[in-house]
Amino acid sequence: MAGETADGVARRQREKAERLLRSSERWAKGAEGERLTAAALAALPRAQWRVLHDVPWPGRPRANLDHVAIGPGGVFVIDSKNWSGAVAVRDGVLRQGRYSRQAVVTSAVEATAAVARLLRTASCPVSPVLCLVRDDPIVANSEGVLICSTANVADLLRSRAPVLADVQVQRLARDLVEHRMPPVSPAGRAPAHRGPTHRIRYLVGALVALVATAALVVSPDLVTGAVEDIASFLTDLVDDDAAASMQATQ
Repeated sequence: MAGETADGVARRQREKAERLLRSSERWAKGAEGERLTAAALAALPRAQWRVLHDVPWPGRPRANLDHVAIGPGGVFVIDSKNWSGAVAVRDGVLRQGRYSRQAVVTSAVEATAAVARLLRTASCPVSPVLCLVRDDPIVANSEGVLICSTANVADLLRSRAPVLADVQVQRLARDLVEHRMPPVSPAGRAPAHRGPTHRIRYLVGALVALVATAALVVSPDLVTGAVEDIASFLTDLVDDDAAASMQATQ
C-alpha cells in the first residue's frame, strides 16, 4: 500500500503466510484422517461390501462425503474426523473437550438424507456414521448418528443385521458411482469445473487490469499500491473459500 512502511508490509505478509500455513495444516490433518478411516474400512469383506471414497454430496457441488460403505447391513455415510483431545457424548451432545461439535452431527444427518433421496430406497436403511481417528474403540450415538472410531468401525458395520442382498449392494453402489461421474460434453470431454475460487480470480484479474489502466492515466504511482491491495483481497477470498469448503466436508 502506498505510504506503508516496510515493517508494515512485512507484518502483513507474515500474517498471510501464517494463515496459509494453518490452513494447509488443517487440510493435511483432515486428509490423513480420511486415509486412516479408509484403511480401517478396508477390513470389510470385499465380496460383500462396496466402499466408495470422496463421493460428491448430492445437491452440493462444493461438498463431498468422505466415505460411503454399502453392504448387507445397509448404506452407511461416513464422516471422518481426525480430532485431538477428549471426545465424548454428554446429554446427547457431541463434545470435543469443552466445545460442542453438534454442528458436525447435524451435517452428518443432512448428508445421509441427501444420499437417501438420491438412492430412492425406503426399504434400505441409510445411516450416518461419524468415525474418529482413535486407537481405542468408541460406541456412542447423537441424534441417530453412530459415533465410533477407526479401531472398531468395520466391526460395527459388520454387526448390523442383514437387510440387503448382494445384487442390491451392487446396484446401490453403481447408482452412487454414476452420480459422481461428471457429465460428458457433446465433444466427449468432461467440462472443467469452474468453482467460486475460479470466478473470484477471473473477476479480480479484470479489476486489476481496470485499476491499472485508470491509474496510469491519473497517476502511475497508484498502480503498485492498488494492485497490491487487490492481490491481498484475492488471497483473503481464496482463503475464505477454502475454509468454507473444509467446513462443508469437515
